[in-house]
Amino acid sequence: MAAPSLLNWRRVSSFTGPVPRARHGHRAVAIRELMIIFGGGNEGIADELHVYNTVTNQWFLPAVRGDIPPGCAAHGFVCDGTRILVFGGMVEYGRYSNELYELQASRWLWKKVKPHPPSSGLPPCPRLGHSFSLYGNKCYLFGGLANESEDSNNNVPRYLNDFYELELQHGSGVVGWSIPVTKGIVPSPRESHTAVIYCKKDSGSPKMYVFGGMCGARLDDLWQLDLETMSWSKPETKGTVPLPRSLHTASVIGNKMYIFGGWVPHKGENIETSPHDCEWRCTSSFSYLNLDTAEWTTLVSDSQEDKKNSRPRPRAGHCAVAIGTRLYFWSGRDGYKKALNSQVCCKDLWYLDTGG
Repeated sequence: MAAPSLLNWRRVSSFTGPVPRARHGHRAVAIRELMIIFGGGNEGIADELHVYNTVTNQWFLPAVRGDIPPGCAAHGFVCDGTRILVFGGMVEYGRYSNELYELQASRWLWKKVKPHPPSSGLPPCPRLGHSFSLYGNKCYLFGGLANESEDSNNNVPRYLNDFYELELQHGSGVVGWSIPVTKGIVPSPRESHTAVIYCKKDSGSPKMYVFGGMCGARLDDLWQLDLETMSWSKPETKGTVPLPRSLHTASVIGNKMYIFGGWVPHKGENIETSPHDCEWRCTSSFSYLNLDTAEWTTLVSDSQEDKKNSRPRPRAGHCAVAIGTRLYFWSGRDGYKKALNSQVCCKDLWYLDTGG
């Protein structure tokens, strides 16, 4: 295991411009040197678009126009060149969305888009906590959480494991949704998981990797979907699998999938016997999976303390984005205390130079 001190963490302490208020459930993407953040919540759902320039260390609020979407949290957020797509999420307590918006970041112009429904079956239902991943001219939607109740104040949760493909038009606009026929055992229903897509340089088909999430209890399983054959499988891995978690982040740099933070079980509790009754806590643990060799490596374990504030403190619902070989992390919440009925959102921005 690499000592945390060997990791090149940097807290960004000097910046200019309007800093967004701390939050959780937001999402971020990168366009060149820009980190673009949308949504999330902390005493209300945020609807502004914030941009951080990692070269000049400046925050700014672009003057967006067009069909500006409502604020949302735990939504899908992907970037294709200089356009960004937003799908679903929570728009107010108990009320989830299945609407799709496109942002042309070169002009900061929003547009509501209406994909054709699948030729067989219904379009995706309103949801939050789904994964929404881009490869080529397609986005892949998996899972999430729906509310079965018509009354937004009476939340009846339904965990999802449905899978959709969204075909994009070149440059702007979308074609429509389809429901691919997949082979193999499908991952169990879940929300607040992660999904990344990776293609080995010299061999063939892109694969989507789904890790963790929540379905009553937190999960630590890894699933692989071959996007050419549409076959699901559970890869056998080596090394120490990260603790079960949800609301973590997964980011690919080179051939590594970096997993940071999230909700994990308290140390010493028997996850097998009482998954629903466990107390959960945020973590600052940090691991990566080598996607070529399927080996996990722990960089920061759950038991390692950080008395010097030399790395990001434990959090969940944060955002992470890769810019070059750097991995940026911003905000998130550091826990929820039922007794106090409160949570604290982190305000800090960090990056780690992974070296590729």
